[in-house]
Amino acid sequence: MFESTIHAFRRFRLKRSCSENYAGKLQVRFAYSTNGVGIYQIDMATGAEQHISGYPSPDELWHLTYPQQNLWRDRFAAIPFEDKGGYWQSRYYQDIAIHRVLEAIAAGRHRILLTLATGTGKTFIAFQLAWKLFQSRWNLADWKSGAEPARRPRILFLADRNILADQAYNAFSTFPEDALVRIDPDIIRKKGRVPKNGSIFFTIFQTFMSGRDPARQPAPRACLFLAETNML
Repeated sequence: MFESTIHAFRRFRLKRSCSENYAGKLQVRFAYSTNGVGIYQIDMATGAEQHISGYPSPDELWHLTYPQQNLWRDRFAAIPFEDKGGYWQSRYYQDIAIHRVLEAIAAGRHRILLTLATGTGKTFIAFQLAWKLFQSRWNLADWKSGAEPARRPRILFLADRNILADQAYNAFSTFPEDALVRIDPDIIRKKGRVPKNGSIFFTIFQTFMSGRDPARQPAPRACLFLAETNML
């Protein structure tokens, strides 16, 4: 009996260690471990540990993780990822990146920088961020004033080469067709202005910096910038 108790305890400790490792890798607030009899909860943020009688429900876990209400966080969370009918599946670090950006926006941060290596899915992350912002009607004016969101955002996707801007434009095809605009320098030169009849605009840095203010200084304008570059 004593040996079986020790064996069960060791198994419990091993499972607890595994759950903590997974929670750390996935950057989640709570980790849980069980030996088939009891359930152990670990708060990865505070280090608090305790035995609990049952697993919390999704709503209970949400309120444990976010005790203070944030309307934009709730709006973002209400919009599921777009998976293109199951074709697009996110990787854990992409989930973390998207979550951190949305948390920063919900907290009122004005500047956010994500850096990822080539091949890690920057376009996928940019797409999901734009999808959440577009579907939740996040926009700069209402975000600053705290008003109920009334219109779609304007988002600018910048690339350092036309081929990358074209790839991103095609990858965003799930959005309504009238929401996407591929900015063509020839059209700008012909019409003398940048098109504004859309929500998500795609261009390269050279085109973006070609605008001028009344003082003839570069004057780029947009609500949100999503930039992608490949640098050696």
